Amino acid sequence: MKKAVLLFLLLCSLNVPAYNQQSVYDFDIKHWGSAEGLSSNSVRAISQDSQGYIWLATQYGLNRFDGTQFEHFNKESQRHLASNAVTRLLNDSHGYMWVGTKSGLSGFDPVTLKFDRYQILSEVTAIVEIRPGEVWVAADLLYRVRDGKVSRVEQIRSQVSQLELVDNKVWVASAEKLFRIDIDGNTDNFPLPAELMQTPIYDLYWDDGNLFIAGEAGFYHLDSAGNVTKCNLPDKNNTAVYKLLRDSRGNRWISAHRKLFHRHNEQAWQHITGDELGSYPWFSDIFEDKDNNIWLASFSDGIYRASVGNIRRIVPADADPVIRSVAVSPANTLLIAGQSDIGELTAEGQYTRLLDAAQLGASTVHDLYWPDPEQMWLANDHGVKRYQRGSAKLSNQFDELTGFAVRLLQPDDTDGLWIGTVMGLYHYRDNVLSPFVENDVLESRNITVLQQHQGRVVFGTTRGLYQYQDSNLSRLGVGSALYNSYITALLVLPDNTIIAATLDDGIFISQNQGGWLQWHSGNGLPHSPVVSLIYDIDSATVWVSSNKGIFRVNVAELPNLATDIVLADEILGPYDRQLGTVPGRCCNGAGHAKVVRWQNQYWYPTLKGVVAVPLKLERKRAGDLLPVIKMVQGQRQYVIENQQSRLVLDLDDRNFTVKYSALEFIKPAALQFRYQLEGFDQQWHDVAERREAVYTNLTPGHFVFRLQSRFDSGVWTDNQSAQLQLIIPKRFDETLVYRGLWLILILFCFYGILWLLRRNTVNQQLQLERLVRQRTQELENSNLKLNEVNEQLTLLTHKDSLTGLRNRRFMFEQLPKDIEHFQRNRESMQSQGKCVALIHLDLDNFKQINDQYGNSAGDSCIQQVAALLIRETRGSDYVVRFAGEEFVLVLRDIQIELVPQFSFRLNELIGKTVFSLPDGHRTRLSCSVGYAVYPLELLGGQLINWEISLQLAEMALYHVKHAGKNGVATIVFDQQVDAFEFEDSSHIEAQVERLLAAGLAHFELKNSLF
Repeated sequence: MKKAVLLFLLLCSLNVPAYNQQSVYDFDIKHWGSAEGLSSNSVRAISQDSQGYIWLATQYGLNRFDGTQFEHFNKESQRHLASNAVTRLLNDSHGYMWVGTKSGLSGFDPVTLKFDRYQILSEVTAIVEIRPGEVWVAADLLYRVRDGKVSRVEQIRSQVSQLELVDNKVWVASAEKLFRIDIDGNTDNFPLPAELMQTPIYDLYWDDGNLFIAGEAGFYHLDSAGNVTKCNLPDKNNTAVYKLLRDSRGNRWISAHRKLFHRHNEQAWQHITGDELGSYPWFSDIFEDKDNNIWLASFSDGIYRASVGNIRRIVPADADPVIRSVAVSPANTLLIAGQSDIGELTAEGQYTRLLDAAQLGASTVHDLYWPDPEQMWLANDHGVKRYQRGSAKLSNQFDELTGFAVRLLQPDDTDGLWIGTVMGLYHYRDNVLSPFVENDVLESRNITVLQQHQGRVVFGTTRGLYQYQDSNLSRLGVGSALYNSYITALLVLPDNTIIAATLDDGIFISQNQGGWLQWHSGNGLPHSPVVSLIYDIDSATVWVSSNKGIFRVNVAELPNLATDIVLADEILGPYDRQLGTVPGRCCNGAGHAKVVRWQNQYWYPTLKGVVAVPLKLERKRAGDLLPVIKMVQGQRQYVIENQQSRLVLDLDDRNFTVKYSALEFIKPAALQFRYQLEGFDQQWHDVAERREAVYTNLTPGHFVFRLQSRFDSGVWTDNQSAQLQLIIPKRFDETLVYRGLWLILILFCFYGILWLLRRNTVNQQLQLERLVRQRTQELENSNLKLNEVNEQLTLLTHKDSLTGLRNRRFMFEQLPKDIEHFQRNRESMQSQGKCVALIHLDLDNFKQINDQYGNSAGDSCIQQVAALLIRETRGSDYVVRFAGEEFVLVLRDIQIELVPQFSFRLNELIGKTVFSLPDGHRTRLSCSVGYAVYPLELLGGQLINWEISLQLAEMALYHVKHAGKNGVATIVFDQQVDAFEFEDSSHIEAQVERLLAAGLAHFELKNSLF
């Protein structure tokens, strides 16, 4: 038992691994967060459904992820989801997804997206599948869900935090004990230490015959004696542990507080720091998908995906991570030249620094050469420096080149040495340095690359490519873009084929007939500018590197560039990111030493150490990526299930959007799509990374939606296709039956016309009589219309043209009649407490509406107020537009005590109403209201003059205006006021003022809250 624990917790320091050992830098990493569409950066659990989608449990609902897009599912859109705070996910053996939340348990079918709710109402902390059709759920108690029915597991009667299934036995962590329950219900229990009783337990994990416990108190395991004892973390510190995993490759992962530990199978533990991840998250879940990618769910920083890449990266400890040049020494070691130091890496993985920054100076090493095993020459920015093993100094090798940048040191076929500088080409032999005889002829003396093969010297400059043979210098690429290109890399193959890489124009390949083929982004070159070229003679392939990646191509395919596209096998692409690196930044070698073959691997300098690619790397070319049609969105949503090939739309669905994707989690940004609706589109639509197709106004019929996907460096093939037959049914008005009915109708009409023609002779005899009757009827109609016009003119004289309300003329004609009617029934009306009420209403600050929004806005407001007043009055009442924004309401036969209430209600309704203006704006209005009743009970009789009541209502209105507006008022008289005071209606205002001054009358005012 102790050996197993030690195996899981074997510790050692992180030194440079041997070239054949694995490292954390071998993992390609990608990160997604809320900026990329994730609903919340707090992710609690990860799972994968049978279709391949990744499902994420966040604090703001579920997310379905296809590698690019996040689809959100929350309580607002799925009423059966118990809570938006999702804590656990489990995809069972039937493909059903169980969802644990803060408020209980839900589940759904990932194909149909139909959700269910289960009767567990507390926070779910763990879910395990015991057998097909049965899951156990840890919540406030331990529950069993079998065939959709929830029941208690009676053996456990306390709160449960975590579950683990091992060999038909369930391990259960409760608040105080650790239980083991077998399939028959037999239970064993083991006490927990005090610190685990007081803190949460986050995970139970079985590995190598041992049960490990991850909790807030740290890392524990159950020993052979049945005791729960503490384990040390790889860094020997004690901190909270959240998740444990042993993946399918045998690698182990431990998630601790702001730490992530990883150990390759049978190797030492490594600590993945914030430098590698780009931040210091702490992971709530670690999940391995069907393609063996590792997904990390962060409490606060979204999700990470780690996958084993095609290359390995070595970052020497305590060395400059930015590497510029690499070379193989005579002692079969790898020389690594950084920006500020030079070191030596042995095959056993031991790294030794040879020169530091103080010795090397601020100079980039472009190439290395060994005249003998103990001496090394360095071509750098200040000439050629000589280094002797065991010495701590550098000395100048050639005084003539001191101060000039030297790019290459290339041995020739006669034990000499070619030296390329920014001032031209030099040759060294027998201790004599000689300038190239044709330097003066070169358009640019800045030499970048050189290759010599069978007496022929081919070299590149910043302004073209040259060949020197039999004492003759010739410029290559005349008439092509190669002629003046900046040459970055060069190869001369055994069959004398020349391959030249340029800075801006791609790669050029010489032909037997003397011409040149150009390989660029338009015919298959993955990315440029190219930094290095190297030829693998065993496989007859050319390996190419750039700042964005590494790829290789078979030499036999290059002649196809004359007529076709040539695709490369991409080893490292611009979308790949290894731990501790930046996406799109790969091989940045300087000068001539940009790649070297060592220990059956190709080694490239990068901004983060050196990367090694096996020569015999066998990898499947990305080409089997299948697109997925997810749904069709019309008037309703049609979810497309797996293997579904046919969809019948609703009758009126003629406009719809097809949403599609492709499940790719390694290089999702490199995906491209195209689609075609057969029967409608004449050609394919290339839409790059867009993932929906929109169609409108389609006619009924049968269509086939075809979809293809590829990587941006691939080609379109039928093997990467998906299709869906779409059937748009005909409505009844589009069927043959409907058209037949129209045809029958037309035939009947035609027959009727023929019948009328046959009856024409008979009708001639009746024509005169019919004409007389017609003229008589026309005269009668004219008289009728004249009467109607007269009635309309009469009506118009009593109606307001803007609002349709009664006008002042109507009121002054109708009100005396209403008073006369009241007087005839006076005794009855008084016994019932009824009266005639006059309510005078004026809109406040109405001029501001016209000034701010225009007269049309003011007219609209007046019309809306008129409609409100009509709506609030009875059929026996009438509303009069008195003047401008003033209205008078005449309420006949109304209870006296209801008049104040009705007046206050009108004032509040207008204040609460939001008025919509013609230009889309909205505004509010307030009003002032004054009211009076007829008759007015006074000493000595009743006030029977209705004009006085109208004047009193108007005076009450003006009092509201002077008191701040937006209120209701009336005049209340003292019981001592005699009716004779109001016999003279021409001086009513003066009489009221006198009574107010004498305290015999007062205004009763109520201001509105709106």
